[in-house]
Amino acid sequence: MISNFGLVPINIVAPPDLAARLHGILTLFSSMFIHDGFLHILFNMWGLLILGRDVEIVLGRARFITLYLLSGIVGGLTYALTSYYFPANRFAPFIPAVGASGAVFGTMGAFGILFPRRPLALFLYLIPIIAPAYIVIIVLALIQTLFAFTMPFSSIAYSAHIGGLAVGLSLAALWGTRLKRYYDYW
Repeated sequence: MISNFGLVPINIVAPPDLAARLHGILTLFSSMFIHDGFLHILFNMWGLLILGRDVEIVLGRARFITLYLLSGIVGGLTYALTSYYFPANRFAPFIPAVGASGAVFGTMGAFGILFPRRPLALFLYLIPIIAPAYIVIIVLALIQTLFAFTMPFSSIAYSAHIGGLAVGLSLAALWGTRLKRYYDYW
């Protein structure tokens, strides 16, 4: 399943033929709906549950779905580009990525824009640190960026998280200013 529907960077950036290119484009979408085990899907859906409900209430269903899918697709594209052009190891362009983390990080970015002072828990070494959403997101963005370039054999696509987060921040800033005034009581 992962080999068929996971996102393989080489198939997007430098595919050997048209069929591989088309398959690579399809995997930008399909890889968001495949996970590598129970804990992987559990943590993604937990993040979506905690953050997504309030973001969807403010943005509305259509905008939320657009934000979610676009964050996941851009997250996948970011992973493909960074794995190919800045490979942490020589195998990186051939390693498939799966999961909704880019989309969930996009939802987190939108949450931070729409509810910057809402408290969120950041777990560092299983120790919960409660802070306003904007601080949690800044810290997570810095950690993800650091890990993306310093952990060459990690099984986590940190650059996908960064790409998804950027989309969520951007779209929420674009859409949220008009909509947020109705929800300032949050």
